[in-house]
Amino acid sequence: MQEPLLLESTWYVALVASVVALVMLLRLARTLPPQNLLLIASGLLAGEAVLEFFMLQYSMVTVEGAMWCYLAGAALLWLAVILFCQRLARLIVQPWLRAGYFWHWVIALTAIFAGVFQFGWASFSPQPVPVTRAAVMAGIRAGTTAVLMLGLVPWFMRKRRLPGSPASEFAQEPENKAQ
Repeated sequence: MQEPLLLESTWYVALVASVVALVMLLRLARTLPPQNLLLIASGLLAGEAVLEFFMLQYSMVTVEGAMWCYLAGAALLWLAVILFCQRLARLIVQPWLRAGYFWHWVIALTAIFAGVFQFGWASFSPQPVPVTRAAVMAGIRAGTTAVLMLGLVPWFMRKRRLPGSPASEFAQEPENKAQ
């Protein structure tokens, strides 16, 4: 068994992750309604806490202290990471916003970025983590991120027009063509 440096359970990582997650959620709040934000945050927090519990079992690390502290810190950290990765992926794929495959690329890039972050996060362990174990953990993280993002994509989509954008020609805003 390894003796870990559990960064996820430290107060400063939880504080930084909370600030980053709050900033990312506030950025999303500009275009999404509050119930979508609540569902996105709770879905990602719950999914990442469950995943972190199983990743802890896989990495054979013992937690000293309260398990809920570790799981809460890890869930906050991964909420911030996934929201940041999703924002970065949308920024990269922005030129193809009108294409039918836009969200496919956003999901794929978010999963890849989260996997790369997981692979790099293993280097912060006090004892060296074998590259194969770190790669497996990164693959699990990327796959889980893809599944979570796939389930939450309908709530990430903007469903109302932005202020200042041209009016649509749908039934809510018909054109007056009467003579």
